[in-house]
Amino acid sequence: MAFSLYSIIPMPRTEWDKHTMKYALCFFPLVGVIVGALQYLWYLFARHTGLETVLYGAVSVLIPLVVTGGIHLDGFTDTSDALCSYGDQKKRLEILKDPHVGAFGVMYLAALLLLQLGLFCQLYQAPACIAVLCVGYALARTVGGSAIVWLRCAKDSGLAYMFSEASDRKTVRFVLAAEMILCLMRMMILSPPCGGAILAVLAVLWPLYRHFCTRTFGGVTGDLAGFAITGTETIVILACVVAGLILR
Repeated sequence: MAFSLYSIIPMPRTEWDKHTMKYALCFFPLVGVIVGALQYLWYLFARHTGLETVLYGAVSVLIPLVVTGGIHLDGFTDTSDALCSYGDQKKRLEILKDPHVGAFGVMYLAALLLLQLGLFCQLYQAPACIAVLCVGYALARTVGGSAIVWLRCAKDSGLAYMFSEASDRKTVRFVLAAEMILCLMRMMILSPPCGGAILAVLAVLWPLYRHFCTRTFGGVTGDLAGFAITGTETIVILACVVAGLILR
């Protein structure tokens, strides 16, 4: 169920009901494991063949998009549109639900991808923390999954609400927390400075994100979870770049 919704990887057909969705979010970070593995293989291939920096960066930006089908970037785009509307809470939620994309969403999406391209190009020049980056994709999905099962939903419809209501919250919260700890521990082992920086940033941003969702939208939605995943991925890339420059 997790792979069927959050990736384009072919999966056996599964009925959507409370039984099949009960523990689906526990396996959500495994999609990030696939993305991270592909990123590492791509890096090894680029180094072995001597590819140019920009080509490496462009494909690195596209790998998560291809694997996930862009579902999390869609959340980032819709959230950007809603925030730039400067409307009230009801208006923002209507924009999140609207299937059309506004000008601000397009601009902020282009800015995000351009930023990630630059970060990947820089990381290629100072790859000391490339392995940490690969773990970051699983970490980002523990953050997004945790948002769905820990925060109040902003509305009583949509995918986030479906998963939140169908999940065995106690078990899913425990598993996602364990997976998050494992990801952070792995990062700390691979690079203590980089892993420590990511841990510190997430510790600061999580309560701010919770406050942001509650105050601005009245709770979390699928788009806001996608926004958190995309933001966490970008933060990890940035941390890896900074640490790589320091350690170089």
